Amino acid sequence: VIDALKIIEPKITGLSFIGEDSLKSERYPIVKLEGSPNLYPLKAMGDGVNRILNFILALVNSDNGFLLIDEFENGLHYSVQEKLWEIIFEISNRLNVQVFATTHSNDTINSFARVLGKSKGFEGSLYRLDRKGDEVRTYMFPEEEIKEAAIQHINMR
Repeated sequence: VIDALKIIEPKITGLSFIGEDSLKSERYPIVKLEGSPNLYPLKAMGDGVNRILNFILALVNSDNGFLLIDEFENGLHYSVQEKLWEIIFEISNRLNVQVFATTHSNDTINSFARVLGKSKGFEGSLYRLDRKGDEVRTYMFPEEEIKEAAIQHINMR
């Protein structure tokens, strides 16, 4: 979890949750930063760090199941997406979790494709939905086409 959070804030060295240990009370994530004696609320670190924590906790809680991620790119700068995909690939493979993610972002698709292209033992595919009048058509891109499209900078959106 800490490694995932470090994608956005490299100074994070610890994570804890504070609050009462009651079922009805809320607990809040706090982080320790390198070089500071203080603890900081995770929400002060920005939307991206909070989004990553949500992804990782949801992934860990989806052991032997599946995880749905709606609009992967929300709150994430394009420059951190590739590293996050690497972590998602690694954890989902280890925990046997199938991940479904939606996006409108070509940056997200390209970062997914780059990670898929350099990863060994991982599987992935991309589905594009197009509306033609009242009909929705589905186009499936297998792994090899995704990898080649990323190399050739072909827009798959």
